[in-house]
Order: sequence, then structure tokens, then C-alpha cells
Amino acid sequence: MPDFKAQVFVCATVDAEVDGRHCGSKGGSEIRAKFNRQIVEHGLISTAAVNGVGCTSQHGLCAQEECSVIVIGPKAEMGATWYVISPDDVDEIITEHLIGGRVVERLVNKERAVKFS
Repeated sequence: MPDFKAQVFVCATVDAEVDGRHCGSKGGSEIRAKFNRQIVEHGLISTAAVNGVGCTSQHGLCAQEECSVIVIGPKAEMGATWYVISPDDVDEIITEHLIGGRVVERLVNKERAVKFS
């Protein structure tokens, strides 16, 4: 099993909802699929993992076609960065954050942050 430098958690919750307000009914499924495709295309399959995750309680911040995404790494000092993104933002997260090691500030969910010391 590889040691990943980064991990992406994409909220994909649809459980027990009736109003389509959770990330899985918005952009979550498409965003996760796009991350998986782009990880392969950028040759990151052995260094970055993409996983679906349950509700992050951030769906209220997400418009239709958006979801909550948490990226950990690729450097320890980056901690975990919470984003609210659409499918159009996936490539920028990969090239800037996962490859370049730079947080994409315009997409950051200012309500959440995790820093490791």
C-alpha cells in the first residue's frame, strides 16, 4: 500500500434527504468522479487518494453543483484545507494544491480549518 502525500475527501452524502440539499445531490458525485479521473491523468495515483466522506455539515454553504471538499497535505504545514467547489474547480485544486502545494484561497471555506503543529 502506498504512503500518500495528500488525501482528498469529497462529501457525497445523500442519505435520508428529501429536499436535495446535501452535497451528494448537488455536485458531490460529479466532483468525486472528476477528481478520480484527474488524479490518474496527472500521474498522482500513487501519491494522492480520493475518498467519499459522509456529511461535513457544510452543505448550507454549497450552491447547486457544488460540494464540500477537504484536502489534507501535501505538506504537513498545510494541515487540512476545507473548500467549497464546483466540478469546474477540480483541475485547479489538483494543479495548485496537490501539485503546487498552494492553497486556492478563492475557494477556501473560511468557516473551517485544521492546522497541524
